[in-house]
Amino acid sequence: MNIIKFPWLAFFMCAIFAAQNSYSAESLGEAFSKGEAHLNMRLRYESMTEDMPSGENTGRAVTLRTRLNFKTDAYQGFTGFIEMDDVSNFAGSSNDSVNGNVSEPLIADPVGTEVNQVFLAYKNWDIEFKYGRQRLTLDNHRFVGHVGWRQNEQTYDAFTLANSSVENLKITYAHISNVNRIFGEASPVGDTEMDSHILNANYTFPAGSLTGYAYLLETDDNFAGFKRMDTDTYGLRWQGQAGVVSYNLEYATQESAGDNPADYTADYMLAEANINVAPIVIGLGYEVLSADDDGFFITPLATLFKFQGWTDNFLNKGLGNISEGINDAYVTLSGAAFGMNWQVAYHDFTPDQDNATGGDDLGTEFGGFIGKSWGPYSAELRYASYRAGDSKPFNGGGLILVDTQKVWLTFNINY
Repeated sequence: MNIIKFPWLAFFMCAIFAAQNSYSAESLGEAFSKGEAHLNMRLRYESMTEDMPSGENTGRAVTLRTRLNFKTDAYQGFTGFIEMDDVSNFAGSSNDSVNGNVSEPLIADPVGTEVNQVFLAYKNWDIEFKYGRQRLTLDNHRFVGHVGWRQNEQTYDAFTLANSSVENLKITYAHISNVNRIFGEASPVGDTEMDSHILNANYTFPAGSLTGYAYLLETDDNFAGFKRMDTDTYGLRWQGQAGVVSYNLEYATQESAGDNPADYTADYMLAEANINVAPIVIGLGYEVLSADDDGFFITPLATLFKFQGWTDNFLNKGLGNISEGINDAYVTLSGAAFGMNWQVAYHDFTPDQDNATGGDDLGTEFGGFIGKSWGPYSAELRYASYRAGDSKPFNGGGLILVDTQKVWLTFNINY
């Protein structure tokens, strides 16, 4: 591994050597001897079937992600952390985004070994900072997430600062210089160089919490498709509780910035409620990613698997929306029985604007999962079925919606 390719790792090692010179070796050695190492192994079978005009097209993959990490004990307020991931594919035939099997359905878990995280952290009083390659998630992952569902998660080369010195107020700032995307280092789109600023402030009231945010994304990468990510997004999110009902209300506005080839302003809206009528929780939601004639609202850093159903039909190369915009009305039922968690979900998709052919039906999706944890083990079976709408060509002809079925069987071990 070329250390020049991983500047955060170089910084981490230099910091350790500096500490050895500044403090007694005994104290630093104690920080390492009291450190903790953890191993996670996640084995997954995934299948995807698309009902193409030429017939059914099915892809399958059996992948194993092995994750090993180590965190030092705190020393003078500092801790160090390093985490390695390896993804292996044992069986199946699919397009993993880099193997060249472009005629197969996409199961985006490419094989490879890489540094998933490596950072130096400092925590004292009510301030914590991290410098290096790290996991970064905010709120419900709609705007900044780690795509933890995929075997190779999304991490950030960044400086982050969290301050909670004012009672009930937490302010998070991040400067992102690179996004390590799920496609891995072998992919030309596996990294996105950035000069982006993330600001998120959350204040807690007796009745709920209010979050304000500004996400100012700018790419430094010459890859033409990344310039679409240059955006300024400002929003407010309220999370409240009223008896057995918890609810979320959110609004954001976005405009193109930097070298974005589009010139637009678009809005985001979310209204969501969960009604706890034990032993079942009923969830209701309506999410809007709008569009205008010149562009559409995007969320390129999101954990997109959490939104718009599980079959990922509206990823649009990671932008999270299509040119007509998406309205998603959904209902969920969830609960626990016999030591297992379960959920079923139904989504009805419509465009924010009719597409060029006048279509106004983006289809529906039904899905469900059941999972169980015991000791260091956990297992989950998940299924999703998407039925395309009456008008299939969307996004200016660049996106063809087809009936899609997916099955996942996942087994985890944590030590």
